[in-house]
Amino acid sequence: MEPDVRSLFAQAVGHHQAGRLGQAVTGYRHVLALNPELASAHHNLGNAFCEQGKLDEAEASYRRAITLQPGLASAHNNLGTLLQERDQLDAAVACYREALALDPDYAEALNNLGGALCRQGEWGEGEAFIRKALALKPAFAEAHDNLATVLWEQGKLEEAEASVHRALQLAPGFTRALDNLGAMLKERGRLDEAVAVYGQLVHIAPGDIDGWNGLARVLAAKGDVVRARETILRSLRIRETAGARRIFVDIVKASRWTNDNSEARGMMARALTEPWARPSELTSSAAQLIRQNAQIGAATSRAVQAWPASLPAAELFGPSGAAALANDRLLLALLVSAQNTDVELERFLTMARRVLLEAAAHDATDDGALPFFAALTRQCFINEYVFSHDEEEIRRASALRDGLMAALETGTPISALRLLAVAAYFPLHSLAGAARFTERTWPPEIAEVLVQQVREPEEEALLRAAMPKLTAIRDSVSRLVQNQYEENPYPRWVRLPPANKPIGISAYLRQKFPFAVFERKDGGDVVDFLSAGCGTGQLPLEIARGTKARVLAIDLSLASLGYAQRKARELGLTGIEFAQADLLELGAFARRFDVVECSGVLHHLADPFAGWRALLSLLRPGGFMVVGLYSEAARRGIVEARQFIAQRCYGVSADDIRRCRQDLLALERGAEIGASFGDFFGVSSCRDLLFHVQEQRTRLSAIAAFLEENDLTFLGFETGDATLQAYRRRFADDPAATNLDHWQAFENDNPDTFSRMYVFWIQKRGGMSS
Repeated sequence: MEPDVRSLFAQAVGHHQAGRLGQAVTGYRHVLALNPELASAHHNLGNAFCEQGKLDEAEASYRRAITLQPGLASAHNNLGTLLQERDQLDAAVACYREALALDPDYAEALNNLGGALCRQGEWGEGEAFIRKALALKPAFAEAHDNLATVLWEQGKLEEAEASVHRALQLAPGFTRALDNLGAMLKERGRLDEAVAVYGQLVHIAPGDIDGWNGLARVLAAKGDVVRARETILRSLRIRETAGARRIFVDIVKASRWTNDNSEARGMMARALTEPWARPSELTSSAAQLIRQNAQIGAATSRAVQAWPASLPAAELFGPSGAAALANDRLLLALLVSAQNTDVELERFLTMARRVLLEAAAHDATDDGALPFFAALTRQCFINEYVFSHDEEEIRRASALRDGLMAALETGTPISALRLLAVAAYFPLHSLAGAARFTERTWPPEIAEVLVQQVREPEEEALLRAAMPKLTAIRDSVSRLVQNQYEENPYPRWVRLPPANKPIGISAYLRQKFPFAVFERKDGGDVVDFLSAGCGTGQLPLEIARGTKARVLAIDLSLASLGYAQRKARELGLTGIEFAQADLLELGAFARRFDVVECSGVLHHLADPFAGWRALLSLLRPGGFMVVGLYSEAARRGIVEARQFIAQRCYGVSADDIRRCRQDLLALERGAEIGASFGDFFGVSSCRDLLFHVQEQRTRLSAIAAFLEENDLTFLGFETGDATLQAYRRRFADDPAATNLDHWQAFENDNPDTFSRMYVFWIQKRGGMSS
């Protein structure tokens, strides 16, 4: 190296070591302008780019260094680290192996290779490489931390904790090890210790979002929702990540708002519309926060006090009028994203719809209020017109509808307000010639209503007509269930949460159930996945977005399948196949599956366990199944409501469902036995909840017996973190939370634990398929 180049290179290295990355990059580039063949300069430039987060530039620099000096082991290792960061594990492993071929005692490469192999599920080989790194370099803190992760994944909890403590003894400020320790303490229920560890982490590194995210999770698990919310908002201010957004949702959905919070309002509006999770997870909390707004809170109170009488617009909305509501981002986000699940807000919205009808009848115009009324109209379609109305109100709406159809026939101008008023009471696709609405020019808010109420239903009708049919539907109960969902497809949903990075099913289950014992070898990159009773497709579409699975989604109802397939097309998903079938008729079906999902269908069969056995026959040995069954204890309120319905002889028409809902709410315990469920707030969902033609409930003892009889391994429940922490505090001897006798005792004392249903994963023993 020439003297000038050597001096410039030393200066660049000095800047790099001092953390002056911009000056270091400039210096390395100056060196390379003088000597383009200097591999060490390309290598160091790659390191600087990595630290700046410029991974494309870093990769190019590493590859150039390797081209110039193939024997540069550190360049192979660092390229591997970069590729691993990008989840290109096979390529990363190849780089680490090349580095070790050049230098077999390269401890960093041994540690990195071990970690990458473990991420691929090769636990034994991965652990061996990490231990070899530690034999060569006993004070290697990163390797001790890596080993802790491996031991933890294998259920060796005490050894894992000891290993991460050793890492911290060697490097007290090692933030990744602190994060690992905090997570371990949280999972073991030692929440105060976890808070202290995460507090240390964020003190050392205030910009470390993993630390703030971990602290937020632990505070939420402790029940300190206010501090947890403040903590995750701080993380989001530093940098928004998918993980932080998911934690935000998990925290705020459990929040009880007593004051307005503008920052949380903005975040929640985005969480509903982008969305950050299923919007339905946020509806209850969002409604509470919406009512903290002074105008909406006052208007809602007036509506509740006057109920069921109507209020004129000026009295309902107050001096600011409906136009002010159009500026409430959170209110509009809720109305267009999911069905509202708040009784007080429903009563306000019901009265607001009456105001819209009155304004349309008199051609009153208020363009400023149009966004609010358009969002209200979309909400009415989402909840399938569940809001109550009297005979005079529906007569006036019907007259307005008739006038609208006449204007459509003659080409007469139609005001946006009249169109919205009709669409708030009747789906536009039910009107003769509705397609002609789309031929006219409308404001953007009206155009969105027409997409929702005309174009999308037309597409669903075409898809239903062309839907493949895999089996006959002969069972009498299956036919009854089919008829229900043809009339009322369920659930009505608008948006899916963002897709996670695709991972294998075993890796997914390791994350979800870290202490469960099961066969952990993935069966290749692509798995065959069956969604049995897919309904309107929400769950199988989420799976298709986040995995490389070949998905077959079946259901009895063509209406549900048409909805699901339209949403798949909307999302650009091509790796999912839809077909009509009865799972009871699949005995002769030749295909076999690695994963079967049946989380909402078995309890609607005459014999749920017979249906479960039929699906198990389609599952390959070593395959996984996620099952949903109604809990006898948790459904006691639903049983009471169904008895009330039987005594009053309600039918299953939309009018009967609307009338029943109001009668239930008038009872002293009405909200408890009905409105405590989100499904109470839509016609199809309420029919599914309270009026289903076939409902079976079970107990954990029956599930445990079935698992034993059929040689199935129980992996764990899909349940909230607070429930899991409460269970582990009580049953510290069961860190995997898989003892169903313990869970039965827990449910006996906490009967609302499984209020939605038991949702759990099992594995069919017998070895994974290749």
